[in-house]
Amino acid sequence: MTDFSDWQAVFDLSLRYAEAIDRRNWADMLEVFAPTVRVDFSSFSHAPAPAEPVDGAAWVAVVKGTIEGFASTQHLIGNQRITVDSETSARYTAYVQAQHWMSRDRWYLVGGWYDNEATCIAGRWRLSKVAFNQTWDAGDRTLLREVARRVAP
Repeated sequence: MTDFSDWQAVFDLSLRYAEAIDRRNWADMLEVFAPTVRVDFSSFSHAPAPAEPVDGAAWVAVVKGTIEGFASTQHLIGNQRITVDSETSARYTAYVQAQHWMSRDRWYLVGGWYDNEATCIAGRWRLSKVAFNQTWDAGDRTLLREVARRVAP
């Protein structure tokens, strides 16, 4: 049987993930991820998920490249169902609603759920798989293209 502290640490990953994104704290966000992470945002991007795990720092850079172009964001993560499979392995499903604001009249909202996996590395839980399953959106999705142009080097 796993300790409740493991469950709490895995629960805390979602909170730290959302807080790091919304506060633009990329160093803290990097601490949420394992050195390599399997990423699947294909339901959102409409592009195939990478076949192989990606570097955690590279994934944080991708997220930063999108988020930094918005004036503000708010990621709400809840309804978490967590299963700690062993001392080093856990998985969870969590609902998400992510607001992306350019201005009061220009925004994009997306919702769905995460199917994530966590691994305990050197005594610290980290996300080793992040899969976003988009079920709805509202507002102006074209803002994503505008943001990409804004933050491009």
